[in-house]
Amino acid sequence: MGVGPLYDIFETFEFISYVKRVPKDVRCVLKVRFKSGKGPEDCKDLPLFQILEILSEPEKTDQSYLLLIRVNHALVNLNARTNGTSAVSGKCFLNGEGLTYTVQGPGLKLSLISVMARMIAKPDRISARPVHYATMDEITVLSTKQVNLAKYAHERGFYETPKRIRVSELAEELGLARATISEQLARIETTLMDDMFSSLNEVRKSPEVIRELMTTMEADALDSGYASDEDFRYMMEQIQNNMEKESSASLLYEEKPSKDPLEQSLKELE
Repeated sequence: MGVGPLYDIFETFEFISYVKRVPKDVRCVLKVRFKSGKGPEDCKDLPLFQILEILSEPEKTDQSYLLLIRVNHALVNLNARTNGTSAVSGKCFLNGEGLTYTVQGPGLKLSLISVMARMIAKPDRISARPVHYATMDEITVLSTKQVNLAKYAHERGFYETPKRIRVSELAEELGLARATISEQLARIETTLMDDMFSSLNEVRKSPEVIRELMTTMEADALDSGYASDEDFRYMMEQIQNNMEKESSASLLYEEKPSKDPLEQSLKELE
């Protein structure tokens, strides 16, 4: 995604807020920590990333910089173009485990972001959940009762190996039926697994839609002067390669089997 060079300079960074957000000119505030021996002056040659102003410098070694930056990246520009999706403050960050990019908005528009992310870089995980704006600071897929039950079971050693407590003992302590506790714990585990491994992973868009997105990306790149950048060219090549792979897999999966066993065998051989 062109973010590799950031790891040579930053220890961590976190998205705080937007200052301006239109395609090809997304400005935001980041909280960053530089690697030892690195600082804002090392960011001059970063692709798709420009420091506009240092808002705050750390007074101690364990504190962070606050930077006003301009981001000009294909995925970020697409997010601005949807006119309905936006990055979530405190939920977009880079650390030693990778880049986490959390976007909120309507499902159909989020699917475009998801498709483009998968086309660019094959993320380790893409997941989606409904968002209740009244509780944005505590986004969770579990209800309050489920969280309380899971916390109690965890504290009593139910999830340890070997278990320190059985379902029947949990039920007795809580004054509930064994079947009720067992069912609720199973639902909690299913919900968490679904949240981690499902949702937008299987979203597909036609090649025509993806080509239209690529055309938009190329137009943005030409207007902004980074169309000849090696990272951008590599990104476009990756998208084209991934399109070919996904199209081939989709055609193979959707092809209807022939009624003639010999003809079907020949097709499989091909």
